[in-house]
Amino acid sequence: MLEVADYVSGRSELIKAKVLEILATLTKEELKQFSDFLSSPLINKRQVIKDLLETYRKFHPVFDDRAFTKEKVFGKLFPGKQYSDEIFRNLNSQLLKQAEDFLSYINFSADKHSANTHLLKELLKRNLYPQFEKNFREADEFLANSSTRDQDFFNRSYELYLLKDVYNSFRNSFSKQDIQEGERNLLISFVIKILEIQNYILYECRLLGIDRSLYLSDKFTDDLMKSLPEDITNMPQVLIHYNAFMLEKTDDSKYFTELRRLVTQHGELLEKEKRYNKYIDLIEHLKRSKSMNNPETVREVFELRKEIIGKGLYTENFMTNMFFLNMVKSGSRLREFEWVRGFIENYNSLITEDYRQSTYRLALAIMHFEMKEFDKSLSHLARVKYEDNYYNLEVRNLTARIYFEKDETDLLSDCLNSYRIYVSKNRALGKKEIESHTHFISILAKLMRIRESGKSYKLDELIPGEKKKEFINKAWVVEKMKELEER
Repeated sequence: MLEVADYVSGRSELIKAKVLEILATLTKEELKQFSDFLSSPLINKRQVIKDLLETYRKFHPVFDDRAFTKEKVFGKLFPGKQYSDEIFRNLNSQLLKQAEDFLSYINFSADKHSANTHLLKELLKRNLYPQFEKNFREADEFLANSSTRDQDFFNRSYELYLLKDVYNSFRNSFSKQDIQEGERNLLISFVIKILEIQNYILYECRLLGIDRSLYLSDKFTDDLMKSLPEDITNMPQVLIHYNAFMLEKTDDSKYFTELRRLVTQHGELLEKEKRYNKYIDLIEHLKRSKSMNNPETVREVFELRKEIIGKGLYTENFMTNMFFLNMVKSGSRLREFEWVRGFIENYNSLITEDYRQSTYRLALAIMHFEMKEFDKSLSHLARVKYEDNYYNLEVRNLTARIYFEKDETDLLSDCLNSYRIYVSKNRALGKKEIESHTHFISILAKLMRIRESGKSYKLDELIPGEKKKEFINKAWVVEKMKELEER
């Protein structure tokens, strides 16, 4: 979109200035604010910089119109003047600097606490003590009204009381209470941050399969928790982070149980994103430590995900397609069809537009499959676009299961052959993915032949071995084995 494109027999180019990358991310309202920002003589004293922005605004947000060339934009800024690449590049550099300053201003303006602390520092610098006292009370009250009490809250509270101590020293006064309040807040912020960092390192190392040793010794966290006052170590938010860290470190179910209780009872103390992450910690532990082919595990994970939805912990106006489909799969397996149908209709709009329709159709196909409405499932599958390997494999796998359920032997045979070729020739798939799908194809082909031949005694050799293995949709395969055995 912002790349160089030849225009009019190669003589003119679409503009590719770096500032356009920033402008493309701004909303129309933010562009207007940026224009107002440039109108201030404190910010910008060159009218041509604002004129350049106003010209660019006409092409926002894609900047790919045929008229969007260096020469034409330059001509609008300097009618009758010959194009100068040096001048044009210089103007864009200046506008880029102003755009970066505007982003900084947006971020600063959105953080009232940061604005408060900067004001307090300036008031101290100017010895404006009465104003400092008034604004300190307001800043302290603003922070106290925060709905969360996590690491950031205590760090900010420490910052405030550090300024209060500076103020006290300027006034030749001493407040032990203020100093201890700042010290306590610093310790709470520190221990939570340490636990968060340790947990994050272990999590990433596990995902990447690399050495999980920590910069701080294993003994450090235990010693730290023992050294701190009990009124800190017994705080629910500290215990949440401690149990999350220990769960990642040991996979001991006792930490899962305690973290589950704490997140349910005190999760509102955490910032939204961190509260969401603790639910993911719980879900990931269940998936690591228990079989997802166990209905009880599926139920546990489903209930945790339902809490994420019910508490609105997903990113505002956005939900990943994977999270969406996992909700549909687990809910459908548990036959929570009314809930699943409502979820699909109410939340599909939160999926990014590129994947929305395919995810919506695949979700409906999954639900109708579990409802034994196989023709409806096939109808929705036909409208799923193969966006990537995940969708391609999901469609092939579900199609194969539908043909098996419908006893469509010829169609199933063709489907499995195509499925096998796709998996074997796809170099983008990981080893575990290949093994999981390959085994599914192999076992389903065997079940197809056993059903055709009527030799159910062969299941006696097959079932024990398959129950020990893990592969995609194992629970469904085991269920089909039992049905054949009971014939």
